[in-house]
Amino acid sequence: MGKLFRPRSLTTTLPNAVRWLMNTREGTHWESTHTTAWSLMALVAYMRASGELEGDFSYLVVLNGRVLLRGDVTQATLDASQRVQVAVAELLTDQGNRLFIERAEPTAEQTGAGQLYYTAHLRYFLPAAEVEALDRGVVVARQYSLVDDPDAAITEAQVGDVIRVKLTIIAPNDLHYVVVEDPLPAGCEAVDLGLETTSVVGQAPEIRNLTLEQESTWYRWYGWGWWWFSRAEIRDEKVAIFAHYLPRGTYEYSYMMRASVPGQFNVMPATAHPMYFPEIFGRSDGGRFTITQD
Repeated sequence: MGKLFRPRSLTTTLPNAVRWLMNTREGTHWESTHTTAWSLMALVAYMRASGELEGDFSYLVVLNGRVLLRGDVTQATLDASQRVQVAVAELLTDQGNRLFIERAEPTAEQTGAGQLYYTAHLRYFLPAAEVEALDRGVVVARQYSLVDDPDAAITEAQVGDVIRVKLTIIAPNDLHYVVVEDPLPAGCEAVDLGLETTSVVGQAPEIRNLTLEQESTWYRWYGWGWWWFSRAEIRDEKVAIFAHYLPRGTYEYSYMMRASVPGQFNVMPATAHPMYFPEIFGRSDGGRFTITQD
């Protein structure tokens, strides 16, 4: 006889189904109007069944034994959010920091119904030269080179030199609403070939799909072309490109910048992340770039 199949508890499967629905959103909606409508009806039904609309409990936030926040959730404050921030200087350096976010035991006047949702982020800043590349779901690399010698990486140029910037982006998985930002060294300016006042030097900005160029069956699973990037913007302080949908694959974006002001400048890392999932991101190395005067 075959083994009797026992479905998992609904208290386990339903939250996972809701989490999957939220992860498959494309911004504020799903793949189609039909899918969006059914998804919203399912989420509303889940909220009613789980008692989330009848929230009635207390919560506590404690960091290293110190109470940072305490409060009550009621039907009147169900959609209200609280924010607490602690400076990095106040964290422990000789041992691990302990953050506890918990629901308090319901009082005689409380039913204890509802769900407690929270998000915790740690933000810190290092000197640009000490920032190392980091892969949290996206790989980003950057290289500077002179237009006349694109294969030789440089960290120094002269005033007036035109520099080719090459960004390599590797997406191991399909991503939605991707933003790639490359801060410019303060002594440089991006060359916008779309302006009539810009003298034509080198080549226009371009995006290549290196996966497709490998001419192997691998590209069938890892994307098809540069056209996935829908918009590029050249600003005073950075260059940014955007993709509504980016299939997994390897992409290369290149543009030109001109060295304008002599000095030594910090170079912040290039970054890439989906707009609605900031926990997925990648960055290149930081560094310093020197511009000399003849």
